This record gives sequence, structure tokens and C-alpha cells, in this order.
Amino acid sequence: MKKILSIICILLVNTFTAQGQDWFSDFHMCETKVDTTIAFPSTANSDSIFTWILNDEPFVHNSDSSITIDTSGVFTLEIINVGGDTLSDSFEVIIDLEEYDFVVSLNTEQSLDSVITMCLEEAPTLATSQSDYTHFWYLDGFLLDDSLSENTLEVEAILEEIDFNSEHIYTAEIENTCGIVHAKNEVTLIVNECYCALNMPNVFTPNGDEHNNLFKPYNDHEDQAEAENMCESTDFTMEVFSQWGKHMATIDSGNDYPSWDGLNKRGKAVPEGVYFYRIVYKVNIYTLPTVKEITGFVHLYRD
Repeated sequence: MKKILSIICILLVNTFTAQGQDWFSDFHMCETKVDTTIAFPSTANSDSIFTWILNDEPFVHNSDSSITIDTSGVFTLEIINVGGDTLSDSFEVIIDLEEYDFVVSLNTEQSLDSVITMCLEEAPTLATSQSDYTHFWYLDGFLLDDSLSENTLEVEAILEEIDFNSEHIYTAEIENTCGIVHAKNEVTLIVNECYCALNMPNVFTPNGDEHNNLFKPYNDHEDQAEAENMCESTDFTMEVFSQWGKHMATIDSGNDYPSWDGLNKRGKAVPEGVYFYRIVYKVNIYTLPTVKEITGFVHLYRD
């Protein structure tokens, strides 16, 4: 556990000249440097007598006339010069212990102590409470792009770095005045595309002009080279009905998207109009197999 010690040193002492001088400035100190040495001003006469007082009690100084501060309190420096004049002033040292322990959280109610499975559509997002510091996000032990320096990390922003339906380990570091601080935990997350919604056109024109002659679904994964890493849809069946409910056609296309060419089940061209469709298919065969159904209307034009 790293802590930061904030030490505020304010010392205004008259020098042995006519003008005053600031001998010390404010500074911060980390736990690993808890012992800080304060030296006498170099402008002071080495023949002078120096006395340190802490909270009205004598404070032992080092052999070289400096002091080592390892506690908070009010320090007073008295200097008696060779002429017998006494100069003194005080400064306060405040040591505040502010903990920088932090954890990586996830926008889910699931326990972080186990492997978590989330849908990409749930927008899985990792976050820390250390919003004031630069972050370094790690995926499976490797540092992600340094542009991802905020206290939140959206998984959708790193899709090129992950595999669907695979365990990946996420953690973070922050950089503060003490250096690099590691998160207390790691998050093991599996991400899947769960919904795999198909996009359906609402118009098609089966008139033989080589444009929009088929009514069929499409989605963003149609050209995905490695389908096993993505959402995959199979077992398609599409039924088409007239606007009065008459069954016009059934297309069983297996693993291919179903398409309707505007012909009825006897192979005759149907007239222009509005048609109702129902498509049943299976999604996520590599991840979370689920049967889905979509319905809607399409306008058929022939001119």
C-alpha cells in the first residue's frame, strides 16, 4: 500500500542582512521518503548558535546542524548570532496520510472475484475512483494504447485487441506524485455479442433490373473473416404472408440468410403490395446459443 505524506514547511527568518529571505518552500514527500532533512540556511554565520524546538520542547539536531523531520508539529528555529542578537521563527509541518489504494470496478452487479460474462450490448466499462490521475490500462499483462489514460475504459474501444467468448484479464495503474501505484485487483471478463439483430429492408423491387431484386436480411458481420470470434446466426426460416394473412412462401436457408424473390410457393410472381414476414433463426452458436424471431412488413414494387 502506498501513501503520500504531505509536508508543508513555512519558515520565514530574518537573515543577518537588512532584508528578509524565504529559506524554505512547500514540498510533498512520499512514504518511502518519510525522513526529510532540513538544513540551516547557507547565508547564516557558522559561528552562530542554532537551537531547534518542536512543540515547545528542545529538538535534537544532526551533527551537521541540520534536522531530520519524521513527525508533524510546529518547529521553531532560534539563531543567536555572534553579537548576541536572537532571531527566531517557526514553521508547521503537517503530515497527512492519504491512501492511494484503489480497485478496478465494472458496470455489473456480478462479483469481481469470479470470471464475469457480459454482452457487448451492455457496454462493459471498467473504471477506478482515481479520476485525478493518469491511468495505464493493461490487457492480459500488456499495456494498452497510452491514449487510454482516463479512469474509465470502454471494452468497445479495444475490440481489435480482444477475442469474443474468451477470458481476458484487465487491470490498471495510476501515476501520482509518488510514482506508479498498482490496482489492488484484476478483472477477468468474457465479452460476447448477444443480440445479433438483423437489419431488414422495408422495400424491394423484383423487376429483373439487377438492383434490389431480393428481399433478405443483412448485418454488420456479413463480411467477418473469422466468424467463430463473432456473433454467428444459423438455421434460418422465413415465411411470407400477404397483408390479408395468406401464406405466400416459406424459405428454409439453413446457415445462409434467407432471401425472397417475390414469387409465391407455386413459383408465380405476386402482385405489388405490402407483405408480412416472419424470420426464425439461431444466434451465437459459438457463445450463447439462442433462438430469435423477428417480424415486420415489406413493400414490394415492380416498376
